[in-house]
Formats: sequence, structure tokens, C-alpha cells
Amino acid sequence: MKVLDKPFLTAFSDSDPITRGGEQVFQRLIPGAQGQPHVVIKGGGHFIQEDCGEEFAQIVVDFIRRT
Repeated sequence: MKVLDKPFLTAFSDSDPITRGGEQVFQRLIPGAQGQPHVVIKGGGHFIQEDCGEEFAQIVVDFIRRT
């Protein structure tokens, strides 16, 4: 199995002027992104782990448990 075939989740912010919309590229180009429950976190900025740390951490934990 290739690395990019493994489950791949995007979790981007809706308020990041730098990466806004960038998740679409990953979702389209990375095979492991297909069928994943991708997330756009409301109210986070560029440093989403700082702005929405608990929510982001829960998304990662849930993803790891599912996969």
C-alpha cells in the first residue's frame, strides 16, 4: 500500500486567509482522502491548533479511532 492510499483527513479553518480552500486540492489529489469525513472548523485562524485546539484534537482522535 502506498502512503497516500492510507486514510487521509483534512481539517481546515473557515477563517484562514492563507489556506482557505486548500483542502480541496488534497481531497482531489490524495487517494486516501476519498470517502473521509473532511472537516472545516468554524472560527479558527491560520494556527487552528491554537485557535480551536480542543475541537481540532477531538477531530484527530475520532479519525484515529475510526481508521
